Amino acid sequence: MKKIIIVTGANKGLGKAFIDLALQDENSVIFSISRELHKDHLSVNADKLILIKTDLSESFSDAFLKIINGVVTEYSVFYIFNNAGIILPINKVGNFSISEIEKSVAVNVTYPVNLVNSFLAEFSGYGMTIVNISSGAGNNAISHWSLYGASKAYMAMFFKVLKEENIENLTIFNVDPGVLDTGMQESIRNSSFPKQDDFIAFKNNNVLKAPLHAAKSIFKEINF
Repeated sequence: MKKIIIVTGANKGLGKAFIDLALQDENSVIFSISRELHKDHLSVNADKLILIKTDLSESFSDAFLKIINGVVTEYSVFYIFNNAGIILPINKVGNFSISEIEKSVAVNVTYPVNLVNSFLAEFSGYGMTIVNISSGAGNNAISHWSLYGASKAYMAMFFKVLKEENIENLTIFNVDPGVLDTGMQESIRNSSFPKQDDFIAFKNNNVLKAPLHAAKSIFKEINF
């Protein structure tokens, strides 16, 4: 059984950790949907780890599905990790530029919705597991986080409805990995908003989880 693994935002943080773990599976072929590969992955065999060079803020194209079709076999199964996301801009409503709003929605909502829609249309006959990386910000209103929180709420409902549609051979996981020690957290700590000190304290008090630890927990949850 060949595992076809697709990870968005795979060049850093939790996405990079997903790649690190997936590389240990000899039956996997991994597609990184990112701007570039992480430096740790540059020496990986190109037949094992394939970069789909992508700027998620740009218009979606399904042209890369042809590449994936080239490695699919009768016994393939898919694992799709909707991991990529941007939290910036952190600001009050009324202070966003048009371009900031468009980029946030494009990366956090438009691209992943198109990605899932395209995969279900193209590979409906295969077993498929979709892992959506959610956030408590999608359920709890945090001042200045309107764009990010709304996008997380949107995607949670999108996958909740998709699960309700009972598509054969499709399994969906909405997973909140907790507060991770990533570049996103650094951006949060460097932004001015009412709860900034709380996130600075997370770092200072060693509360943040290592991405690899979170990735291992998620892989265990989905029985990878």
